[in-house]
Amino acid sequence: MTDNLLKSQAFKLKGRLYTFTVLSILDTDSNLFAQQLADVVAQAPRLFKQAAVVFDCSAINSAQFDLQLFCQHARSHGLVPVAIQGGNAALDTLAQCQGLAILNASSTHDKPLLDKNVETESPGHEVIRTKLLTTPVRSGQQVVSRGDLVITSAVSHGAELLADGNIHVYGALRGRALAGIAGDKQARIFCQSLEAELLSIAGFYRLSDAIEPITGPCQIFIQDDRIQIEPL
Repeated sequence: MTDNLLKSQAFKLKGRLYTFTVLSILDTDSNLFAQQLADVVAQAPRLFKQAAVVFDCSAINSAQFDLQLFCQHARSHGLVPVAIQGGNAALDTLAQCQGLAILNASSTHDKPLLDKNVETESPGHEVIRTKLLTTPVRSGQQVVSRGDLVITSAVSHGAELLADGNIHVYGALRGRALAGIAGDKQARIFCQSLEAELLSIAGFYRLSDAIEPITGPCQIFIQDDRIQIEPL
């Protein structure tokens, strides 16, 4: 009987971590949202194509938020709304009626936290330190640095690295690597083996299907407003 049950099993339950794009709504003006979203998507259309997004409503008056219209604008630009967070009971009900999930994560999970390597010498003066990680970066893990980021191990598929400065990976770089996220076009990405899903410097993106195969250590940088990849 056990063998027959296993053969007829229709599904299995598993836990898996995914990285979602969170749209933190700051204004309920749908026209303003649509215009700004169009501008952002135009900068990196491949990045946002079929991207799963979560609406964070914690910063607005949920009663004035037209969730259905915002979802329509998102879908018209290729995004796929999957959930909301931070809404009131009425908005949660509306979201469920539209087939969206309700997430209970705090908004502090969606924004970079202060790096442990940032120290203050005196009030009003911040010292930015390089962040060093000596363990592998696993799938679903996000590492953020307000300075340079150094990884001495491998980075798995589904992981994400974000740094205001340069990113150094002394192992295989898979997943997503975003350097110069504060707008520094001089930032670079260095790695021993390039197998990334996405590369970004100062808002300029290149996805895996546009990353030329390269053997051995390499560097990624911006030249003439384009992502360049060269061997070291």
